[in-house]
Amino acid sequence: MAMDYVATSKKILDAVGGAGNIVSATNCMTRMRLVLADEGKASDDAVKAIKGVKSVIKQGGQYQVVIGNEVSNLMKEFNKLGNFSEDGGGNAPAKAEGPIIQRLFGFVAGCLTPLLPAMLGTGMVKVLLVLLSTAGLLSTTSVTYKIFYDMADSFFNFLPIMLGWSIAKKTNHSIPMYMVIGAALVYPELITLLNPLGSGLEGVTYGRFLGQECAYIFGVVPVIKAAYASSVLPMLLMTPIMAWSEDFADRVSPNVLKAFLKPMIFFLICTPVVFIVIGPLGAVVGNVLAAAMSAMYNTVPWLTVGVLSAAMPFIVMTGMHYALVPLSTLNLTTLGYDVIVIVTMFCSNICQGGASFGVAAKTKDVDTKSEGIACGISACIAGVTEPAMYGINMRFGKPMIAAVCGAGISGLLAGLTSVKGFVMGGSPSLMSLITFVGVDSATTITNPYHGVIWGAVCAVIGIGISFALSFILFNDKDAGLAGEVNTDGIAAAHAALAGEEHVKSASGKPVEIDSPMTGELVALKDVPDEVFASGALGEGVAILPTDGKVVAPCNAAVTEMMDSRHAIGLVADNGVEILIHVGLDTVDMGGKPFTYHVKPDQEVKKGDLLITADLDAITKAGHKLYTPVIITNSDDYTEILPVSGKTIQTGEKLLTVK
Repeated sequence: MAMDYVATSKKILDAVGGAGNIVSATNCMTRMRLVLADEGKASDDAVKAIKGVKSVIKQGGQYQVVIGNEVSNLMKEFNKLGNFSEDGGGNAPAKAEGPIIQRLFGFVAGCLTPLLPAMLGTGMVKVLLVLLSTAGLLSTTSVTYKIFYDMADSFFNFLPIMLGWSIAKKTNHSIPMYMVIGAALVYPELITLLNPLGSGLEGVTYGRFLGQECAYIFGVVPVIKAAYASSVLPMLLMTPIMAWSEDFADRVSPNVLKAFLKPMIFFLICTPVVFIVIGPLGAVVGNVLAAAMSAMYNTVPWLTVGVLSAAMPFIVMTGMHYALVPLSTLNLTTLGYDVIVIVTMFCSNICQGGASFGVAAKTKDVDTKSEGIACGISACIAGVTEPAMYGINMRFGKPMIAAVCGAGISGLLAGLTSVKGFVMGGSPSLMSLITFVGVDSATTITNPYHGVIWGAVCAVIGIGISFALSFILFNDKDAGLAGEVNTDGIAAAHAALAGEEHVKSASGKPVEIDSPMTGELVALKDVPDEVFASGALGEGVAILPTDGKVVAPCNAAVTEMMDSRHAIGLVADNGVEILIHVGLDTVDMGGKPFTYHVKPDQEVKKGDLLITADLDAITKAGHKLYTPVIITNSDDYTEILPVSGKTIQTGEKLLTVK
């Protein structure tokens, strides 16, 4: 009988303490994952008694309700009962845990991840336009090019506004008010007023403060000229200030006036803070950095290129790279070449792409693989690094380390071989290698293609190093993409291996499943693990193996495999879903005693070798060898009958599914 999703949702909501007790609600492939404000208000017995609920697991701060393959449909109805979301819905967000750096990167990633679809899409449009214009198929002065380029560039230009939306959503504050602060940073009139590369607005009196050109708010307070388009740091730094300002405005505003007084107070506080203090920080630091880099380049130019290449992603992230543009322009005018921006950004941009490609090659998550490839192409071909930098490398942390290392080494080589840029050619990328064609009178180099040749070598080395390091350092599990894997390795195996879709058996005939291993038969209820013994993951039987070979119990397709290699999921040709879990808690062994002999989605025949396991190593590590063989879609069948007897050989009949 089909589950009544509406009725079941209401019962679960009541049993866990009501909508007010839910901080966040999401689901994996088999479980509802709830974060409760007070777990003491939830009744485990009441939840377990609800028809359709298989078990309750409390782990990692989550109240997990095991449902099975119908959980996604159930969640659609459950979410209608309250303003639930992955980041907290309408209630207070869960307190972040872990080292402060990890929490900061997690917060930044959480704010940028919702922007990925727009970021990736507009980035790839720019790639297409670069390819078409380079091939001579589309003129950069045509209306078609201009419309599509400006559309794509609009996302990056108005990034502070987008961040206002995502930050407010994540912190559960006013989305429109946060977006206004972002909009102010990129408002055309204010851009002209505070443009560090322009003359400013006519009629405005400018002065100097801390060595920087500035305008004056209230007639006396300096506002340093700076550019904020494509910058993320001002809005991120404003997050705690905006949160405090909104809460303060809410407290001091009488209810009868709150509709207009609260937002007015918010804007009166946040506007001067962002323009006087937070925003100009990048400009001041950028100008100091530019002066320092200029002095350093005059002393040790080759080292400067390496250091600046490695630091460039963080400079771009803060918007401080605008402070380097005048220095680059001055170099092109007086020296005839530049390395401060053209070469260092070239090395940095392509390495952002290389690290992104490394993630794409390593991950088993389909969405992340697709994003990694798109981000890599965007950075390497078009020089549009925001998707790679924010969507992949900074989001997962370790790939950013790879990109920085690759850029540093690539830049060091570029400096040693005197690679120089002779013209501005848009955002530096592989397509801009042509800007390295030329010679300068200050060196003995006479080959005009010297820069192109060594630039290509630097690109190969930089991309190669960042790709390799990213591939080595990145791990799906560390990145949170293996979230279905829990430390007990039991409920996790089912969550990771049981697919949302399965093919129903078209026949009412009994189905026979053979034994995948040789050993002693053990009733599932006698397995010393509550989740398996209770049948929460499905019915079946366990084997105490005497041989470490695991073979296919029938003709089937491999649906899921795990990094720890201790379990495998199959879907038989007749629609029966099978989980084979070698040992108890063996996920903790990190895959060391296990070897897979098949690949994901591979079709296997009965008797094909799936896994080999070192039983002695498992035993010595203190793990029990019980190997459950579970029919994870047991609810689709009327009866699962294990064979009788004490021992069984590989290939003998193990289960009859009716």
